[in-house]
Amino acid sequence: MLKFHVATVENQITKLEEDVEVDLPAPSANNLAQPIEAYYSVTMKLANVQGDMARVTQIIPDMESTFERYTTALHRSVEELASHTLLQSQPELPQEAGKVNINPNSNAYGNQHVPCLPGTRKKTLSAIHHWVDDNNSGNRMFCLLDVAGSGKSTVAKTMADEWKAENRLVARFFFSRDTAETMSTKSFCSTVANAFAARNPTFEASMKRYMKIPDWQLLPLEEQFEGLVTGPLRKCQQPAILMIDALDECGKEHGVRRTLLETLCSQFHSVPSLRIFVTSRPEPDIKGWVMQEMRVRYTNFVQLEGGSGDVEIYIRSRLQGLPNVQDRLYPVIRYADGLFIWARIACDLLLNAVDAECLLETLGKEVSLDYLYKVALKESMPEDRSSQARMITVFQMILAAKEPLSIVELDRLSPKRGIVEPVVTRLSSLLLHQNREDPIRLLHATLREFLTAQQQAGEYYIQSGLGHYTLALGCIGVVSHQAAQDLDNLTKLDQVSARKDIRDLKGYALITYSGSFTIPQRHGYITVLNHAGS
Repeated sequence: MLKFHVATVENQITKLEEDVEVDLPAPSANNLAQPIEAYYSVTMKLANVQGDMARVTQIIPDMESTFERYTTALHRSVEELASHTLLQSQPELPQEAGKVNINPNSNAYGNQHVPCLPGTRKKTLSAIHHWVDDNNSGNRMFCLLDVAGSGKSTVAKTMADEWKAENRLVARFFFSRDTAETMSTKSFCSTVANAFAARNPTFEASMKRYMKIPDWQLLPLEEQFEGLVTGPLRKCQQPAILMIDALDECGKEHGVRRTLLETLCSQFHSVPSLRIFVTSRPEPDIKGWVMQEMRVRYTNFVQLEGGSGDVEIYIRSRLQGLPNVQDRLYPVIRYADGLFIWARIACDLLLNAVDAECLLETLGKEVSLDYLYKVALKESMPEDRSSQARMITVFQMILAAKEPLSIVELDRLSPKRGIVEPVVTRLSSLLLHQNREDPIRLLHATLREFLTAQQQAGEYYIQSGLGHYTLALGCIGVVSHQAAQDLDNLTKLDQVSARKDIRDLKGYALITYSGSFTIPQRHGYITVLNHAGS
């Protein structure tokens, strides 16, 4: 035991002697000095004992406990140093007063969706047209609550495009668990406000005045909504439409969704010119909010359309080039049961199948999205185990990324170059992307739910936590690749990394000037301290 402690102390002294000097305040003396002095004191007691084994036996436990306190204090000091370094090295971004930089291609605007196929959802779109033009002040909210994959966001996209073309004052926020931005309400008010401001100068002026308030982004959601949305709307006195798409994807953690629902309820009635269009799955808290607090009725596609004729139109349109399966379309239409997401994936698989008739038989064995996802993954999965492992690795990275990454960016962070694009190509029926530079998104929220639920996914279960590990190693690899350069001169990075600066890496890794960087996680940060020359 004594040899262990001596070796530990000597090793610590060597590490301290080798450490590089940085221009940072030392940790508090009370945090580190007192524990190490207590540890030294106990060690000296042991050194002064001569042959008294009973005394040695008494001192050893004291040495153990003081060593533990010293170790804890050392860890806390390192954390304090890393936190101070991180805060001090945050890049100062010049920002014009009263302005928030919003990406027009942000996921929050739902730009990844496509409008309804012509000839489909006629009754639904007609009902929405009637609602928005109705002058009845008691009918200012339209709620479309239906199951996952029924096409709610497609309808929302159709109406958003139409209302924008008509130059109406409209804003759309699409909630999604695919990104940190769209699963919370952190950017909800500013995103909505910027969309309104782009169409009304009076609204924009009022919004900018509010944004001059110091630290307005730290204010409660209700105050932000009043300052950025309802207040400016009252001043511009123009009919406005707020679209909240996929409300169920707003996270319930820490009462985030509850706060949003309460804010909408309290603020909605203060602006008679505001109409709210909501799509969501029919979750209990959302149904209760709609009926009890907002006092409006919700509807679904069965009530609006009365059947699955739209899905039939869609399937026939997609598969018109497959005459050999025309007579077998009706079973597929029946299995789709009004779910456009089911129909879309089935059509994609059939169009790419070597034996479409055989695949039709497979699709007819079970009617569920989970089964369809398994069929799609089985069709896409290569036969050799090494290729299967690479496919799983890429899937883990896609699910773990804080923001959707492109093929180029994922390849930059992957453990082996060149594996991302073949995997993404194989999974084309389940992933959305346009080219190598376009962020890769999951086809639907239900795919993430399926892949991360071990009981449902079975052999296709994806541990997104391993994806965090892979991405973290990829970030470290990027740092190592640039180790020969001055960390202050980050503009010399290769073309891919330099697009958003290596300090950002799509929000996944943040590198500080002292040679340390953090990898944000859902419940905290992983902090890595780079030692010079290592």
